[in-house]
Amino acid sequence: MKITFNNNLKYLKNAFSVFFLISVIFSFELKAYQIEEHHAKAAQLYEAYRQAENESLKLELLSSMLMEIHYSDSAQTYYQEAITLAKKNDNKELLAQNINRLGVYYRNMNLQEEALKMYEEALEVSLQSGESIQIGHSLNNIGQMYFYRDYFDESLEYYLQAEQKFLEVNDLNGLGYNYTGMSLVLSELGRYREALEKIDKAIEIREGLGQKRQVIVSRFNKADILMALGNYADAEKDILMLYEYGKTYDKVRAIHALEKLVELNVKKGDINQAISYAQIAEEFHKEKPNSESMIEIYQLMNQVYFNRGDTLMSAKFQNLLQTERNIINAEKTKIYLAGLTIKNQKNEIEFLNRQQTLIQQNERFKAYLLVGLFIGILMISTAYIVVYRSLKKEKNSLRLLSEQKAKIEQQAEELARLNQVKDKIFSILAHDLRGPLNSLSGLVKLIQEDDLTKEEFSSYIPIIAQNLGNNNILLENILAWSRSQMQGLEVHNSQLRLNDLIQKNIEFLYHSGYYKGQIMINEVDENLTAVADRNMIDIVVRNLLTNALKFTKQNDQIIMSAFERGGEITIKVTDEGIGIMRKNLARLFGTEFFTTPGTHQEKGTGIGLILTKELVQINKGDIWVESEYGAGSTFYFSIPKAD
Repeated sequence: MKITFNNNLKYLKNAFSVFFLISVIFSFELKAYQIEEHHAKAAQLYEAYRQAENESLKLELLSSMLMEIHYSDSAQTYYQEAITLAKKNDNKELLAQNINRLGVYYRNMNLQEEALKMYEEALEVSLQSGESIQIGHSLNNIGQMYFYRDYFDESLEYYLQAEQKFLEVNDLNGLGYNYTGMSLVLSELGRYREALEKIDKAIEIREGLGQKRQVIVSRFNKADILMALGNYADAEKDILMLYEYGKTYDKVRAIHALEKLVELNVKKGDINQAISYAQIAEEFHKEKPNSESMIEIYQLMNQVYFNRGDTLMSAKFQNLLQTERNIINAEKTKIYLAGLTIKNQKNEIEFLNRQQTLIQQNERFKAYLLVGLFIGILMISTAYIVVYRSLKKEKNSLRLLSEQKAKIEQQAEELARLNQVKDKIFSILAHDLRGPLNSLSGLVKLIQEDDLTKEEFSSYIPIIAQNLGNNNILLENILAWSRSQMQGLEVHNSQLRLNDLIQKNIEFLYHSGYYKGQIMINEVDENLTAVADRNMIDIVVRNLLTNALKFTKQNDQIIMSAFERGGEITIKVTDEGIGIMRKNLARLFGTEFFTTPGTHQEKGTGIGLILTKELVQINKGDIWVESEYGAGSTFYFSIPKAD
């Protein structure tokens, strides 16, 4: 599949026209005058780009235009065009800049792996060109991705490298972003004094540059650090700055500030002031919905009224909390599915490109082979020595052909295995994920046909949201297992506080469809620390807890405990459930997908325990089970102990 630059230009013109039509109708959380100003500049740059004949000038104009519309999803198409032009013109600075921006797009779509690939590619390009500013931004972006993954030590290392690059060229704007991000990492590491030093530097730089909005944002970040240190008075001043700014210019930021003001006043014990701020936030929320901040506010208000013994108000905020959670879950599902579609499309394009490359290589190989045979025939007709050499060369050619054949056969076997994996994934997606979506589609159809009232439809929303939430666990298992089968998994070791990790999963599963009123107990010592991949062990714990919830009933106990033995830590998940038949024990950790229905006839896919075994073994551990049918089960897994 060959796409010419002219075809891309034609698509760019059409897409740009559509973009301006849509942007006139809708706003993107900016003030109207700001949007019009950006669009006017973008329109002028696009017209100049369209008329430019020099490709180097085209690249500069297109990159400038992208700076004006970078907040739009439509910009993705133009980034690809700019990257193609930058490579053609060998402009490594603009190449790195646009690859970095494309990485930001993937990050906003929650495609963290794709975003990290873009940032690393941008770093490689900028290192080749020696552009310190782009090197600094690439390192900053990579540090941010490691921060999102809770790899705080690695994140800090990248931020420190970026700081040196910005200092080399005295890039104050870059240092402002660098110190702001670095302060968050230092705060997570518990190094609060250093975090304050960095955020104060960021504030000083941004005040010097006249960046009023960025100063307020940095001061708001500083407030988090001050609250962690118990300095509520200074923290409140910085939060109020963002609140006053948000009231005038950005209601969403105002709600975010109110969230912190509610939390701060609850901690101070000024409950009446906290309630007052919560009421203001509710009014702003009606104008500019901000579910994530409101979830925190509703949680705090629920606890406040519960502590006061006001069950009516506590129940009110509990209902509001659940409503906002349903909204967040629905949005996350939409974003995840959109991101998955983009990723699949990208993988298909890469697969087609690899196929094209293989075809071209095979054609070249055939041409070389024909030339070799022709030369061999000519040499045979001249002399016996030439014949001997020709035979020797042909023997070597046959050996190469044999090796190539073996390699092709190996590739065919691998493709067959991957095809089986794909079929299994599609089967699971079609069977287990289709149900909630079909239910939602059916309800919408009934409403359209006036067979279902709005009130009846609303009563079904929590059930559908819960089913979609349960699918998050299934999707996480499918994606992790498919990566292990197709690409392999790379272990990123870090020190894990097991009590915290287990507690987070227990709190998460309270809101899943598997929770039926069981009692989950975390008995793991708070000081017990292991060394393993955080994300992998998180999946292991979640799968074992989900499995225990599936096969237990209301009021059954599920206990998480751990003990040290040698250089290992063994974690136990004990339940009072229905247990496992002896004949099924040997099948649990096999290579075949095996599952049985739960106490509420919950269905499974069989991926969970297979994936759990793989993840434990990758982290140099072992997993086993003890169970008696009718008397509960205990699952064990071991991982290395921290030094």
